[in-house]
Amino acid sequence: NHAAYPPRPSANQAFRPRPSPAPGLPPWRDAIGSSWKPAATRRFRPGERQESEVQMEDDADFEKDPDEEEGFGEAKARNDNGGLGDDDDFGAALALLEKRNAELDGAASPEPYAVDEEEPQEAFAEDVDQFRNEEEAEVGEDEQDQFRADGEDYELGQEGFDDGDEEAIAAEELATREGDLAVDEIPEEHREAVEGNLVLKRALSSGSLLEAPEAKRRKLANGKAQEVPQDSPGALRLLTRWQLRADHATQYVLRSATPEELDGLIKSEFMPRDAHKKSYSEQVADELIRMRERRCPPGGVLDVVSSFRHRWKLDSSQDQLLRGLDHCSLQHVVSEYEPSRPLSELAEEATEKFPDEDKTSDAAPGKPGPVAFGRFHRLELLDPFADALVIGDANLTFSVQLSLHREALFHSGRIYATTFEKLETLRERYTEIDKTVEQLQEKRAEVLHNVDCTRLAVDPRFQGMEEKFGAVYYNFPHAGVVRGFFDGHPFVRWRHENLMHLFFRALRCVVKEGGSVKVASNSGATGVRFSDIIEAAKASEFVHVETFPFLDWQLRDYRRSYGDKRDELKRPEDGEVYNAQRANSDMVYCFRYQPSGATLMKPRVSFPPTKQDLLHANEGKMSHPGTLARKRRGDELYELF
Repeated sequence: NHAAYPPRPSANQAFRPRPSPAPGLPPWRDAIGSSWKPAATRRFRPGERQESEVQMEDDADFEKDPDEEEGFGEAKARNDNGGLGDDDDFGAALALLEKRNAELDGAASPEPYAVDEEEPQEAFAEDVDQFRNEEEAEVGEDEQDQFRADGEDYELGQEGFDDGDEEAIAAEELATREGDLAVDEIPEEHREAVEGNLVLKRALSSGSLLEAPEAKRRKLANGKAQEVPQDSPGALRLLTRWQLRADHATQYVLRSATPEELDGLIKSEFMPRDAHKKSYSEQVADELIRMRERRCPPGGVLDVVSSFRHRWKLDSSQDQLLRGLDHCSLQHVVSEYEPSRPLSELAEEATEKFPDEDKTSDAAPGKPGPVAFGRFHRLELLDPFADALVIGDANLTFSVQLSLHREALFHSGRIYATTFEKLETLRERYTEIDKTVEQLQEKRAEVLHNVDCTRLAVDPRFQGMEEKFGAVYYNFPHAGVVRGFFDGHPFVRWRHENLMHLFFRALRCVVKEGGSVKVASNSGATGVRFSDIIEAAKASEFVHVETFPFLDWQLRDYRRSYGDKRDELKRPEDGEVYNAQRANSDMVYCFRYQPSGATLMKPRVSFPPTKQDLLHANEGKMSHPGTLARKRRGDELYELF
């Protein structure tokens, strides 16, 4: 009764929403597994919302969904009319609530649940969490039976999959792009990006990889089931410290963190705040991002010397030596340096090196190194004989700009311009697209539509193109807008992270050694962050060379687009800009492919939230009091994912 009717916060406290109760559960059941404690041992945190009291006020205006399971209204009425006084002890209150629940279920009354105020809080938390898990499992089964009876198709667990029917599961095929090759038809060293892509598709097709049985977790090429993150002791420790063990969104964020990141959070004094414009899960996700970005170079302008020093962790005493080298010597030092060799010795060796007049990279050998290096990238003085690949060029205007630039420099290499959408979709958004394609074809460019940059290895149009491209361009990558969520929300940001990690891993099969990769993005972007680009490149052996302003780039003057339905009515230059982004924050991140020959770790794949996470969360589009509405929205999100 204390849980159902908590005291009101004082007038000077901020009114901050707490995580919503699990849909279909009375408020007192949610309190059993939440951060609530008896008044003698717990103080409400400043700004904490008393959720049950607010829910009571909302119930008067909220019309109950007729499709919801029966028994909930009766249980709530019995709980609300319990008649326990404010002076009753918690043990007696909980015993009476269990007795009423047992009456609803037709079971015998349980023994009173006594709580000793001197009992350690950790032991109490474990007991009530175990009780809550049993209660949630029971309600989940009831809900699933009800929806099965109503003809609803909504997976909450392992229903419909037989662990023993492995042959049928192995024969099941997931939808792929038309004409794609099977994974076993491509070389083993090119499969990693495709396998990561398929793991995500399987997770989404089964409702959740966490909820599927072992047989449903499709076997990879090595015969092992894909490992997925689970709740760890470190995550549970943090959730207990923050009193957020009932917050499914925060649980999901911590599941996605590495053990090192969890250790960093445990050692830090970070705690999500109540009086904050962002939810608890968003605050935790932002703190994890800040921890990662402390290990990365800055997202703004970074010349070749600063990038080189950050890569090899050199101190400031080496800065003057590097900046005093000419262009040819600096090229030699950057490409040949090893930690086992003194930098001064390598710099002296570089002064004796003669430039190769047939190589574009050795142009202007006597000019100051950092300045010449920067102009080399800004003026786009790439290999004249190498082919160039453009990824995700929605309206193909960047490819046109590149073709004109290469024609002016008498380059003989061809351009392969790709779009993610099919030509029919592009014609609906860009009325000029057919003329643009003709213009590119007149410049000997190859135009390819419906290209997924994370699945180049299984695209038959890229077969036989191993080590073909000397330059790759991907401008302002984005995994797509999800209505109801900001790009930086953890429920959708995993898509942007995976896009970068799988993109760079897929490039390894088509980029030649020493090839250039340029990714243009805004340093303040919250979807694909600059740290996602740099970390994903590093994991696939693409060395970060330099970062320079987009406005300094020779290829900046093309007509940008959103890349989605908004382009039918307006374009970014029509006056609208993305949130937290300005033109002077647009950067070009430059990388060079430098394979070592060593075996790499598999690309990092961030898993989506489970349907249970979406169902119990009170975040963005999922903030709705009705169980049916939450389930429908969860299905809509999974279909979009």
